[in-house]
Amino acid sequence: MLYQYRKDYEKITMGLFSLVSELQNMDLVTQEMAWYANSDNHMIYLWKDHSNNWSGLVGIELQEKQLLIHQLVVTPQSHNQANFNQLFDELQSLYPSYEIITGFDIKSIWMKWEQSRKHV
Repeated sequence: MLYQYRKDYEKITMGLFSLVSELQNMDLVTQEMAWYANSDNHMIYLWKDHSNNWSGLVGIELQEKQLLIHQLVVTPQSHNQANFNQLFDELQSLYPSYEIITGFDIKSIWMKWEQSRKHV
């Protein structure tokens, strides 16, 4: 389940962001979080897995009718397509009128989700 970032989720969020290889320095994690905090159309959602553990986050930007995914982070034990599909499904449920757009780094994961939706 997705939860919109709140200040009391700060440590969890910082821990998940530290899993991103480009954000190994805590100063960079702090800058990344500030980027989301400084705009109304940038948001962070934390994700709990089926065992109710904090297992991922997604950083998004809303532009017109597009939802751009800037960050998609899951813990190593949660890194599988079924979890990504659940995360994308939940995002689409929160923003049903938005088209989800991803960067090249997660394009293949997103495409598998798109294909699975067409066969349901």
